Amino acid sequence: MKLAPLLAVLGHSCDQDVDISSLSCDSRTVTPGALFVAIPGEHADGTQYIPQAVDRGAAAVVSPVSLPCPAPLFVVEDPRDALAHLAAAFYGHPAKSLTLIGITGTKGKTTTAHMVRDILLAAGHTAGMIGTMGAYIGRETWADCPNTTPDPLLLHRLLHDMVEQGCTHVVMEVSSQAMKHRRVAGLTFAAGVFLNLSPDHIGPGEHADYAEYAACKAAFFAQCAGAVGNGEDMAWPQMAAQLPPEAPVATFGFSLTCGVQGGTVAPIESPSALGSRFTVADCDTPYTIPLPGRHHVQDALAAVAVCRQLGLPEEAIRQGLEEAAVPGRAQVFPNDRGIRVVVDYAHNAASFRAILSCLHCYPHGNIIVVFGAGGNRPPMRRLDMAQVAAELADCAIVTTDNPRWEPVEDICRSITQALGRQIPWEVIYDRREAIFRALDLAQPGDMVALLGKGHEGYIETCGLRLPFSEWAVLEEYFHKNP
Repeated sequence: MKLAPLLAVLGHSCDQDVDISSLSCDSRTVTPGALFVAIPGEHADGTQYIPQAVDRGAAAVVSPVSLPCPAPLFVVEDPRDALAHLAAAFYGHPAKSLTLIGITGTKGKTTTAHMVRDILLAAGHTAGMIGTMGAYIGRETWADCPNTTPDPLLLHRLLHDMVEQGCTHVVMEVSSQAMKHRRVAGLTFAAGVFLNLSPDHIGPGEHADYAEYAACKAAFFAQCAGAVGNGEDMAWPQMAAQLPPEAPVATFGFSLTCGVQGGTVAPIESPSALGSRFTVADCDTPYTIPLPGRHHVQDALAAVAVCRQLGLPEEAIRQGLEEAAVPGRAQVFPNDRGIRVVVDYAHNAASFRAILSCLHCYPHGNIIVVFGAGGNRPPMRRLDMAQVAAELADCAIVTTDNPRWEPVEDICRSITQALGRQIPWEVIYDRREAIFRALDLAQPGDMVALLGKGHEGYIETCGLRLPFSEWAVLEEYFHKNP
């Protein structure tokens, strides 16, 4: 692609006939002919790496400041915003050929995205999905994503791929960090979904405070042509205030004032799943999802609301919800020992409370919870999780989660201090051994909840992602102990 049309999206003109072969914001990945965008980062300033980028063959540079440079250099006010617009142009503006549905909230984004994706598939559309678990075309994995919402270079490449593969719709999780760092700048979403907001992702490397966190969530809705929101969440008015005046708006929840109003919720179960059957005020026939608890029903109400707003048929909504199992979200591991083993991604106090509360709705003996906490994250998160575990579980095995650069011993010590003497607990740093211990303790009728890892296939420590699958550990245990 020529440099001139790329720069035109930034309001710059260029009379040089320069071919641009790629875009990069990391000097280590620059190849000859690249356009290098120098982005000020949390730990390093990209302008410091302009010489390296040019040495590696960068044909031009975009920078927030004017600097001596042997390659053509163009100054922009916000290089993150510029990168998003450049990536869109470089890949041919693929989003213009897609119906984008964006989902945001503190918890429930991945589950709701799966539900909406499965409803679209049931309606006969070819749908893509981008989020915490990676990028999918239909139900097939297409690419891994290092972030819930990828950086613009990966995001627009994925959207381009999805157009090439015949997708008409893309469901995307949009995180607060994505908004803060302008990853989706320039995109217009046909519909935005607001699930909930609670204090999280606040601290070094994330958000300065709750006000910034909420403002980043709200900013997303300025890019939405329509929206549905949780009518019971106090933050919804702040979100809705950002919508364009003409945008259609609907609400969901269990309150009488909600447009899509949930009614009764009944637990259902099978050997391979814990599920829910729930009613909606304007429908005679209940809906069914293969996920337990009121919090998952709330996600389903969001999916119903947004899919109705998009004009999808009722039969597709019902079919999609019935098929919407989500890996690592209240996922039951079948076994012949009479132990109900549940794998869930819960990694904060709100999600701990949601999953453990719903387990109480099913017949059970003791509830044994296996969990740790992510390192280099706000310490209050692990203390709050411990308090919820002490309230809703009968026994805890405290272990490794993703310690990152923090000693796992320090993390576990914080958790056990918060647990105190409220319930019996043990510390086993090796997560495999911790799971084995919990299963050894469990008797028929007991529940074992493995919380924190969910779908993840690794443990992140000291800059490495070491392969680890809870599902594989469970298969190993029950093979040895049928």
